[in-house]
Amino acid sequence: MHFHLSAKGERGNIRLVTNPNWQLIFGLDTARHRIGRAFFIRGMGGIYLIAITSWWSQIGLLAGEKGLAPASRIIEWVAQQTGNTGQSAFWSLPGLFWLTGTSDIALYFLALAGGILSLLVIFGRLVGPSLAGLWIIYLSFVNSGGVFMSFQWDILLLEAGFLSLFLCRWEWKTAWLNPPPLTIVNRVALPGLWFLVAKLMFFSGWVKLAWDSGTRPEWWTDGTAMTYHYMTQPLPTWTAWWMHQLPASFHKASLIPMYGIEILLPFAMIFGPRGRVAASVGFAGLMTLILLTGNYTYFNWLTIVLCLPLVHDRLWPGSLRHHLAVEASDPVLPTDPRSPLIRLGLAAPALLLLALLNLQVVLRDLHRAPRPIIPANLVPAPLETLAKKSGPFHLVSGYGLFRTMTTERPEIIVEGSNDGTNWLAYNFTWKIDEIGDRPRFVAPHQPRVAWQFWFAALEGRFDYRSSNALWFESLVLKLLAGERSVEALLTNNPFPDEPPRLIRARLMRYEFTTPEERRETGNWWKRVVVGEYLPAVSLPSSSRGNEN
Repeated sequence: MHFHLSAKGERGNIRLVTNPNWQLIFGLDTARHRIGRAFFIRGMGGIYLIAITSWWSQIGLLAGEKGLAPASRIIEWVAQQTGNTGQSAFWSLPGLFWLTGTSDIALYFLALAGGILSLLVIFGRLVGPSLAGLWIIYLSFVNSGGVFMSFQWDILLLEAGFLSLFLCRWEWKTAWLNPPPLTIVNRVALPGLWFLVAKLMFFSGWVKLAWDSGTRPEWWTDGTAMTYHYMTQPLPTWTAWWMHQLPASFHKASLIPMYGIEILLPFAMIFGPRGRVAASVGFAGLMTLILLTGNYTYFNWLTIVLCLPLVHDRLWPGSLRHHLAVEASDPVLPTDPRSPLIRLGLAAPALLLLALLNLQVVLRDLHRAPRPIIPANLVPAPLETLAKKSGPFHLVSGYGLFRTMTTERPEIIVEGSNDGTNWLAYNFTWKIDEIGDRPRFVAPHQPRVAWQFWFAALEGRFDYRSSNALWFESLVLKLLAGERSVEALLTNNPFPDEPPRLIRARLMRYEFTTPEERRETGNWWKRVVVGEYLPAVSLPSSSRGNEN
């Protein structure tokens, strides 16, 4: 007789029953998610492929030996700091670079390996080992990429990627038609993935209200946020220009469904399969609207992929079920519980760790906001210690997308000159520079220098204490030295034959033109000079060599 948890319906009272097929886990019908799990696993392979390919195209220029922010500097600094304290360098900053080094060859090799592993996952070969390899490779990139790899979606990919290790099949071949049944480990881990989606959406909505300080409404609680969003987002699209022209009443009204999806809809997931499919449709719909009006890399696609396992097998279209040969009857599962229990026992410590870390994140985030739901800090000290020690692995994270809204769009315009009087501007790929350039779509690729220009501009002035100082200073020095490598970042080089003697950076405020202004001028943007971001600088005469 084999005991396990079951229930009368999905919302009934949990009770012990005998069932050799282990259909219900925690009172949830987690066995019948074969289609969603199959789409999710292959979707993760596709997202990894996009993320790694995008980083591969920039890795040498950004984190290479002569990059703007070399990975070697980060590794050397961590090694020095941990050497002084006696701590393990690997546990402080885990990654394969401790074995491979951070040469350009090593970085490109890891990216190539990641691309191959992504394809294996997509084609259903060695899925488990491939996902494990992808996770450690991307963790290595995140931990060695510095400011260029510090985005919430990079951390989200790692958290989802680690969970996928417990949702895949560790076999040579995973069939696409007639997807295999979920193992007991898959079914125990599945609610963890549901929780990840709910956590991502709920906290992204809640922070917009909880971080209203009272003295500064953060432009969400007063209902004006969306009147700025389309113009001030990091890399706008031409569709964003059109959305920006809509009346303020539309922008204010659009907040209502957004809050409903982000704050209320996560709780629909507790109401059985139909509640979860409603949540998945709402989340995916919101992500689709965002990707149609902005360039948020692979984030929207990753969130949509995370929604797929929410859908119960019987709620997929009948034609799809027929095509995938998924029968309406229960999948045939092993009757001998010994092997499943052994597998569950091996996975239990990691799953328990994830549960504890998620508890810490939820308690922490609900407490630390200016308007907290939990007034007191309820996180036990041992749990804080556990979270701190596991932090470099990015197993679990808190999220809060678009917590605040900027109301102005500053842009850094880098210029060069030979005489200090006549200045010529550099135009950077995908960055907003020329006022006549039509905003374009670039996602799911992320041009990370263009993104960092946006963050640096918000600081108002160059500061060596900023996290953006290293790469920006390096960029200026390379332009002054005339290094050809940085031309990959440019749409035009105003000094093609010889580098300028001087470089400066001015801060300008950009705004979308009105329809009338665009009809008259053809420009998508208008701008005014705000001030100086970086004063004119030059290389020492000795660095320029003998120019006579």
